[in-house]
Amino acid sequence: MLVEAPKTTWTDRILLIDLFVGLRTTFRELFFRKKVTVEYPEHRLPTADKFRGMFRFSYERCIACKICAMSCPIDIIYIDVGEETKEVDGKKKKIKVLERYDIDVKRCMFCGLCEESCPTKPKSIWLTTGTYELTSYDRNELYMNMQQLEYWEGRPEYATLEEIAEEQGISDKKKLPAGGGTK
Repeated sequence: MLVEAPKTTWTDRILLIDLFVGLRTTFRELFFRKKVTVEYPEHRLPTADKFRGMFRFSYERCIACKICAMSCPIDIIYIDVGEETKEVDGKKKKIKVLERYDIDVKRCMFCGLCEESCPTKPKSIWLTTGTYELTSYDRNELYMNMQQLEYWEGRPEYATLEEIAEEQGISDKKKLPAGGGTK
């Protein structure tokens, strides 16, 4: 079966209606819409409510069940649990004690399955911190232990270009790249 394309009329060839429809959209976006430009390191846009950022962990809430480690599809959560004997109401009782809770953040895909599988209410691990700046000069800094996850302060602080220049003894501002620092 042979299908032929419809023949164009002389008005379609001369007027180029489709071209002007596209240009109308272009000019509307170019001249009549507010520009959304953020100077990133100095000004940050707020994250969405469901944004999955850096982990937070609560030692007090964790019951050492290891479900979060089992639900992780790439096995980056490492948990060691020990047993401790405590005396409760005159009876000796064995209690699980969390000895190690580490996450290899450099391999994490931030899927949120560890948070969803946590049986405690409120969750002992959550990803909704709103922190997305996880840059580091050393990959080993992205291996977080229990204390680092619990006392996460936000984005890491790095020296500005001016501070680096001062350390290296550069006094000429012309030698610094444009844009200044990163703080």
